[in-house]
Amino acid sequence: MKELEDYYWFPPVLRNFQTEFIGFVVDKFNVYDVFIQHLKTIKLSRLPLTDLCSGSGEPAISILRKSNCFSRLKLTDKFPSALNITDNNISYEVQSTDVLDLEFKTGTYYTMFNAFHHFTDEEKLKITQNIQESGASAFIVEILEPTFFCLLKVFFTTTLGSLVLTPFIRPFSLKRLFFTYILPINIITITFDGMVSVLKSRSVNQYQDLFANNEHAINIVQLKNGLSPLIVIQIIGAK
Repeated sequence: MKELEDYYWFPPVLRNFQTEFIGFVVDKFNVYDVFIQHLKTIKLSRLPLTDLCSGSGEPAISILRKSNCFSRLKLTDKFPSALNITDNNISYEVQSTDVLDLEFKTGTYYTMFNAFHHFTDEEKLKITQNIQESGASAFIVEILEPTFFCLLKVFFTTTLGSLVLTPFIRPFSLKRLFFTYILPINIITITFDGMVSVLKSRSVNQYQDLFANNEHAINIVQLKNGLSPLIVIQIIGAK
């Protein structure tokens, strides 16, 4: 199964509505604050940050500003958004960036937030191997687990949450209101993708099994965060 937003034929306007909704939720409810605190416990060189599968730009933008761990941020995505960014330390790569074909480089950290589950296990291993062989380092953070509680949480967030929160999402869009309240395609697609994402997600133990035979260091930790624990996969370059 694939999320609708991963298909080329999926309307860009609906894809943007999805990524903007997710970005709004994780920002307003401080879902990634515990990861920011985790970053501050690690000795990191203050290097640039390249975010993968960035979508609306959140949470990478907030993490750059709140953590003070990185010098600047470059956002990338297979389906890049046309964000109006006024911060000189933040840029969005206008060209499509496919993580599976990306040439990773040293001298920058890589992050991926709530997108690793979009890839098959074989693709996850390929991404990890490419990062390590390049000598780069990365943090992959997931907020989903394959549990019934997570399924319920995502279902209510994408249905009732969409109905309540949509008017407050920026940039304001009459189309967003129309496709949420008049013709609720937006709610249907967000909910469908949310359910598929939970079903494709992995637990900490499953990630540990997946990377059990990896030759180089991969640190996997679960950070407690109320009803939204995070799984952090820290990939350390081999060079």
